[in-house]
Amino acid sequence: MIKSRTLHSCFAFALLGLMLLGCGRRRELPQAGPPPVTVAPAIEREVVDFDEYTGHVEAISSVDVYAKVSGYLEKVAFQDGALVKTGDLLFLIDKRSYQAEYDQAVSELALFEAKEKLAKTTLARNEKLVTKGAVSQEAFDEAVAAADEATAQVAASKSDIAAKKVNLDYCTISSPIDGRIDRTFVTIGNLVQSGIGNPTLLTTIVSVDPVYVYFDVDELALLKYIEQTNQDTDDRADGSLRDQKIPVELSLADGTIYPHRGIVDFGSNQVNAATGTLTVRAVVPNPDGTLRPGMFARVKVAAGNPYKAVLVPQQAIGANQSNRFVYVMNDKGDAIVKPVTLGTKQGKLQVVKTGLKAGEEVIINGTLLVRPGKPVKADHATMPDPPPIDKNLLRSEIDEEQPSAEKPQDKPKDETKEAAPAPMDS
Repeated sequence: MIKSRTLHSCFAFALLGLMLLGCGRRRELPQAGPPPVTVAPAIEREVVDFDEYTGHVEAISSVDVYAKVSGYLEKVAFQDGALVKTGDLLFLIDKRSYQAEYDQAVSELALFEAKEKLAKTTLARNEKLVTKGAVSQEAFDEAVAAADEATAQVAASKSDIAAKKVNLDYCTISSPIDGRIDRTFVTIGNLVQSGIGNPTLLTTIVSVDPVYVYFDVDELALLKYIEQTNQDTDDRADGSLRDQKIPVELSLADGTIYPHRGIVDFGSNQVNAATGTLTVRAVVPNPDGTLRPGMFARVKVAAGNPYKAVLVPQQAIGANQSNRFVYVMNDKGDAIVKPVTLGTKQGKLQVVKTGLKAGEEVIINGTLLVRPGKPVKADHATMPDPPPIDKNLLRSEIDEEQPSAEKPQDKPKDETKEAAPAPMDS
């Protein structure tokens, strides 16, 4: 009993001590100062909006090389992957049998010409004699028929020679276009088949310079391009993309910018109802052979003319459930929220369509520490400039004398083509 009272007394004294400690003076926490931020005045610069599409490269001309006569392959006269010119020797088929047929046809022509000469001589003699009654009319008619028959045989023989000459010439296979040749699909000694059944594909050739780049444009962008042309020319055009001379810029798969600009020269005559897009083609110079058929590229097209726009860095833009906003420091040093409407990206900057004026102090760093309506400790900086406008991508700056890609054969052959390799035995 005494032990229990002692424990209760100790517990009571301990509780009283804790209560007395709690009634003591509290420790005051240090007051936090305004968060450090970086501010810079919003800038106004001239910019251009661009649309980007995924395109693929195709050759303007592509030829599958087949043999027109059957025979054993005797010679391969090119290096795999080389540049060839029109008329360069590619393959040679064993021509001995075709040469023999041609020589036989030539001999038959000589025979028929001799028969024709004899028939005409006989006809001329009988024509004089029939008037004197020395030759019957029947014999004269037979002489006329024989002469006509001999003449017909000579004509038929000449046609046969022409056919045999064609087959003989087909034994020599030359390049039909300028371009880059593929590897040979058939090696020397193999039988090459011709005809419509199962002809032997020997190789393929594709033109090199220029090339086509195809991409799909949505119908809203298409209408925008046409309307822009109407505004620039003050004339209602017929909607042809060729006449609009729209320049394009290519970015390759590794992100590099292709150095040569292209021009849109074709648009399909109907929009794909399933995708809402129109297939568009641009012709692009390819003097170095960098672009190969089948390659993919990003196609960049100017969406309109240059215009003045307010710009801020992309990291200065915040977002909530309803809209986008930026923090602006007012004259009192407080952070104010301003909802904004955004436009396109210009390098590391973002176009602000509405909600912000040039010169307003925008918080560009430290936005996570900012509280709306609270003061901030500002460190002043300047905005970077957007990328310069490439005038080569503006329609008004296109060189009118730029050659059309419709007729690549009009340009001098020695501008972009390598010398064809000397014929060699494979």
